[in-house]
Amino acid sequence: MTLVLTLAVCALSVLASFPLTRLLGRHAGWGLAALYLAGAAAFWPAARSVMAGEVVTWSRPWVPDLGVELSLRADGIGVVFTMIALVIGAVVLAYSTAYLKPGRHLTFYLYLAVFTLAMVGLVLADDLILLFLCWELTSLASFLLIARSGFSGEAASMRTLLITFLGGLTLLAAVGIMVAATGTTGLQEALAHPVWDERPGLTTGVAVLVLLSAFTKSAQFPFHVWLPDAMAAATPVSAYLHAAAVVKAGIFLLMRFSPLFHDVAVWNATLIVVGLFTCALGGFFALQKTDLKKLMAYSTVSQLGLIVAAIGVGTEYALAAAVLHVIAHALFKSGLFMMVGVIDHATGTRDVRRLPELRRAMPLAFWTTVLGCASMAGIPPMLGFASKEAIFTGLLESPGPAWTGWAALVGGTLASVLTFAYCAKIVYHGFVDGRGGDRWAEDEPLHPTPPALGIFAALPILAGVPLAFAIGVLDTPVDRAVAAALPHVEPETHLSLWHGVNAELVATLVILTLGVLVVLGRRTLLPALERETFGTDGAGVIAALIAPVARAGMQLALLVRADSPTRHVAPVLVVLASVLGGGSAGLLLTGRLAEQHPDLDRWTDAVALVVILLGVLGVCISQSRLAATVSLSAVGIGITVQIFALGGPDVGLTQLLVEALTILMIMLVLQKLPLRFGRSPRWGQKAAIALAVTTGAATGLGAFALTGRRERSEIADYYLTQGPGITHGYNVVNTILVEFRALDTLGELTVLGMAGAAMVAIISTVRDRYLDPPPEQDRSFVPDPEIALRPPGSPAHRAINAAWGNAVPMQLLVRLTAPLLVIISLILFWRGHNSPGGGFIAALVGSTVVALIYLASARDQAVGPARLPMILIGAGISLAVLTGLWGVAAEGSFLAPISGDVGSLYLTSALLFDLGVYAAVLGLVMEAFNLLGATGGRERTRERADESVEGELTGPMDSTRGETPSELEERERVARERALASTEAAGVPEGPDPRVRGRVGRRTTYLTHGVPPGSIGDRSDP
Repeated sequence: MTLVLTLAVCALSVLASFPLTRLLGRHAGWGLAALYLAGAAAFWPAARSVMAGEVVTWSRPWVPDLGVELSLRADGIGVVFTMIALVIGAVVLAYSTAYLKPGRHLTFYLYLAVFTLAMVGLVLADDLILLFLCWELTSLASFLLIARSGFSGEAASMRTLLITFLGGLTLLAAVGIMVAATGTTGLQEALAHPVWDERPGLTTGVAVLVLLSAFTKSAQFPFHVWLPDAMAAATPVSAYLHAAAVVKAGIFLLMRFSPLFHDVAVWNATLIVVGLFTCALGGFFALQKTDLKKLMAYSTVSQLGLIVAAIGVGTEYALAAAVLHVIAHALFKSGLFMMVGVIDHATGTRDVRRLPELRRAMPLAFWTTVLGCASMAGIPPMLGFASKEAIFTGLLESPGPAWTGWAALVGGTLASVLTFAYCAKIVYHGFVDGRGGDRWAEDEPLHPTPPALGIFAALPILAGVPLAFAIGVLDTPVDRAVAAALPHVEPETHLSLWHGVNAELVATLVILTLGVLVVLGRRTLLPALERETFGTDGAGVIAALIAPVARAGMQLALLVRADSPTRHVAPVLVVLASVLGGGSAGLLLTGRLAEQHPDLDRWTDAVALVVILLGVLGVCISQSRLAATVSLSAVGIGITVQIFALGGPDVGLTQLLVEALTILMIMLVLQKLPLRFGRSPRWGQKAAIALAVTTGAATGLGAFALTGRRERSEIADYYLTQGPGITHGYNVVNTILVEFRALDTLGELTVLGMAGAAMVAIISTVRDRYLDPPPEQDRSFVPDPEIALRPPGSPAHRAINAAWGNAVPMQLLVRLTAPLLVIISLILFWRGHNSPGGGFIAALVGSTVVALIYLASARDQAVGPARLPMILIGAGISLAVLTGLWGVAAEGSFLAPISGDVGSLYLTSALLFDLGVYAAVLGLVMEAFNLLGATGGRERTRERADESVEGELTGPMDSTRGETPSELEERERVARERALASTEAAGVPEGPDPRVRGRVGRRTTYLTHGVPPGSIGDRSDP
């Protein structure tokens, strides 16, 4: 259970991010870091068992009919990557408390926690389906963490998502082939299946798919471009995801599939060649960068290439070296990324061309960076030296002719010279040379570094120092990881800093010698390399590849790109009429249909038909939108009568309530539309009539041909005969919705919730002046009709101009009917399992109370507290999901009903699921009335939408990108400060804010103080 407990703690951190960020703001990182360490502590017993040579597993049926299980497995590989994710994650979270600006930062902590949950689930997964789902979730979380960085992160996040999802597609193909070939979704069973020896071609194909997936995540050529792109994210995100976690997901995948592919020629050759080429390419690009964060990104690409090459060798020692370098890289690279954040915080820049000499001003940061870069460069006696020496030893074991090992060693050595060079650039250009010293005012102080920022940035690097001298403690973890990657061997790794004089040591001496020469000539050599080799970068290449696809998509979109609904609906109706009408006519003419059941026709059918036909005719001939709406309601009532006549009370009541609420919402929309329809071309009306008649005839013919001609289906008999015994419920409609087909209902419930959220989100992207423009700017504005009335004070005048009194009868009616409707709603909810009713119908009855309250209001106002609708929607969906998870925990199947006797009552978990349906539907209706009913009185549409998320506000927010009120205030504050600074720089005395003045005149600040407008913000001396 330790594996489940570890994942539970990770899931708890996701949930805890909401209250912690609300209570503690940016300091929520302390609480989440404590949870991460608690997760590591929960995992510790499993880790100890693995170190003792055991394998810890846990499994529960997930989809029994398909043989899919929720299986977890902790082996040596899982232990290494789990501890990296949790421990490094805790350090980064603690660092974030000082790095982030004051504020809530919910999305940062939430997405980071989601990523950690996905990463831990990935490395512990022992089922191919679970592994794939966690793999994709890491891609989504990484995308969200980059995208939250604002405008600069939007394009970068999309490119990252594109590349990582390409890897997801190849992994999906590999998983599908493996399941089909082996007949199991169990990861270990699939890897050990004899089919791979029997079908070498299949093995090679799957190996290529898996390595492509790993390449996209671990930023190997040609998929390396996304990692530097992702530096748009905050520094803590880069330190965790792009140094210690997400890029390690690709490395993990290669390690996990090594038992199957370690001796496959394509696997070996591709990983070694691509890995070493990526190592050299990343090192060369790193030397070209002047932004320290971009330099770190390319150094990560380079280091990952070295690890990939070692995994490609596939031997015991090479895999041990890869595991050791994974640990070393997680320590020094996460710390170096955070040190870049320290430099940025102190100086306000990461550009080495602008940095002053920092080694005296920031000695602790300087020496910590020296240690980190020494480890990355492989300088003895650092941990990175031991891991790089081990990789060189492993490269000598490359499969193939004898020369391949030496070639691999030479390639790794030359790439490592570049590593030494960019490490020297970080240290000397970042701290020693002070290339930007002439641009840095002598009296301009550095920003002080908060203790948490410096301590936790240094912690991973400093942790690697004693670990290098006590490297033997890593023998067991590395051995266990190698044993998991090569199950047929018993590894006996003996790690040490000194292995005697050998080829690897000579390679290291060559690297150090050439590296020292680079350092000596750095002032000339390194700046000379700071230029782009190619005319474009990775983002430009991706844009060039996407552009023709986008153009083709635009051309296809033009086929249906029109505001007229006819362009969208007509093709669908034509196809429907052709297929349904033609097929039904063919079946009837050929006599291939069974006879209809007798006595199907009733006189009530004719009454309903007449009402429906008259309603349809009214809709078609009405020029008034209001008249068309009334006619449309008649159509709905006719259909409702037909349903009741057929003996479907559940469906009939649902139809009646939905019809009433829909008509009310249409009436709310009509407030913002002209009174009458626009005139349509005469040929267009004729075509519409022809299409409508044809489609109606085709659907009528289809209904006649395809209904009432067969016996009850087997599934219907099963529901009717077996359903009551299984569910203890006698309302078959309700038991199907909340038990047999609960997953479908959950999907529909989620769609309803998304509709409510989408209404708010879409309205929040449009400013108030465009949503509710003044009458003179509103093309749809209809002035109040001029009616000859009696003088003011007369009843007729009050009835029109002081209409609040007209609501009094409705208010009295609400006082009587609202309590009754609430009681009826609760009764329908409670009895729904055995009699007509249920959560959806009960919620619709409850929604009529909302409608009556709105209609009875004397003035335009929201129904209920501002945030209540969204809270109800979120709580309803969450309750439904939690009910499903309860089924997993108790019965091993999502949404499996849990039932039992509570006193004299027989209760089932479906009641809670139904309660979630009730809450979400009620919240959606409330949100719709509040938003559509905003007529521009006290509160307008945009203000209502903002209040749905933020609570009560004094007016609409001036945002279009989801900024919070605090973020808007901060933006306005910064704008004011910049304007003031510009004014002071131009020599303008204190006075009115020049930003506020929209013109230049005699009383403006500009002319009053003798400063021309073009000089505002000019820093040059007058």
